[in-house]
Amino acid sequence: MRTERLKEACQRYGTPLYVYDTDQARKAAEECRSLLGPDIGLCFAMKANPFLTRSLAEAADRIEVCSMGEYYICRELSVPPEKLLISGVLKEEADLQEILHTYGGRCAYTAESQQQFQFLREWSRDNQEEVLVYLRLTSGNQFGIDPETASDLIRKAKITPFLSIAGIHYFSGTQKSGEKIRQELRMLDQQLLCLEEETRTRIEELEYGPGLAAAYFEGQDDTRTEDLKAAAESVRAMRWKGKVTFEMGRGLTAQCGYYLTTVKDVKENRGKRYCIVDGGIHQIHYDGQIRGMYCPSFRLLGETAAGQEELWTVCGSLCTSNDVLIQKARVRDLKPGDVFVFEQTGAYAATEGMALFLSHELPGAVLYSERDGWKQARKRQPVYPWNMEKIQSGKENTNGKITGDFK
Repeated sequence: MRTERLKEACQRYGTPLYVYDTDQARKAAEECRSLLGPDIGLCFAMKANPFLTRSLAEAADRIEVCSMGEYYICRELSVPPEKLLISGVLKEEADLQEILHTYGGRCAYTAESQQQFQFLREWSRDNQEEVLVYLRLTSGNQFGIDPETASDLIRKAKITPFLSIAGIHYFSGTQKSGEKIRQELRMLDQQLLCLEEETRTRIEELEYGPGLAAAYFEGQDDTRTEDLKAAAESVRAMRWKGKVTFEMGRGLTAQCGYYLTTVKDVKENRGKRYCIVDGGIHQIHYDGQIRGMYCPSFRLLGETAAGQEELWTVCGSLCTSNDVLIQKARVRDLKPGDVFVFEQTGAYAATEGMALFLSHELPGAVLYSERDGWKQARKRQPVYPWNMEKIQSGKENTNGKITGDFK
């Protein structure tokens, strides 16, 4: 995004602020489709950035929903249920019942356990409505089921009239190397063939999360394009010949986000320059960052070409020595009022921080596109009521949910 646009965002909405370029998000989806080719589908894992759900619901074939909160977002945004893959390690029976009674078999569902499979099986039987289920295979952790259990559930599905195994779901983690992705696809190729042979059942689809790595810091190479090309080639080389859909979050959204925070104070302690900004680590998180040791891509609004380049430690507003955003930021003429723009913050950066720590306000979030201009997705709002024993401006209803001014 151009610097002039970011300055405009500061003037309109203040800081700290999250800015998301929806044009860039849609462009990323188009580029992924071009690299993957027409035979590989595209799913957006909305946990990466729920603010981009509406934009990417139009660009992707499917939206992965991992919580009831994400389900409510999709419902409020009128995302077509046919695009929803209801996923997540924990699915309470009451939550599944709510989704099933609202959308029924128009959504697809993952089964992370035998219990989840049984919930879906019973509902499809009792309501005589077809339900499509993806069995999630484990990568050796708490997620999913092992291949032996998958074989057993596929056999059970064959004798359940209204439940169909739509495919296999697999995701082992993020920030993976290209070679790791290729290894996984070779393993899945073999596993899918084995499952088909053992159960004598055709498996129609593989929903696969490649977990592409993002280059956030200085000195890192951005290999996402090469890795995605290699992954697509690995899919085409598979002996199993079902449909493959790539489930992506970071790869679609990382580059479209910006976090803006203003310098409020500058000082020098024992020969080291510090600046204090109005944000902090409670509002921004880079995967792999440790107390600002790695320098992410950033810009400084207000920096001039004059003056000598100096090293600054950029610290947030929290009362903890861990609140360091950059250990060694090279900038010129730094002064209060300048704005740091942290780039590549479109994926997870805004939601993995300690948002409630010290009861600081929750930053606003805005969307921008050339066609629609600015849209305020969320106003800045206080969080202190959520950290109090009793919320004075709201009341608790019988479901234990807070109603009132803070929503």
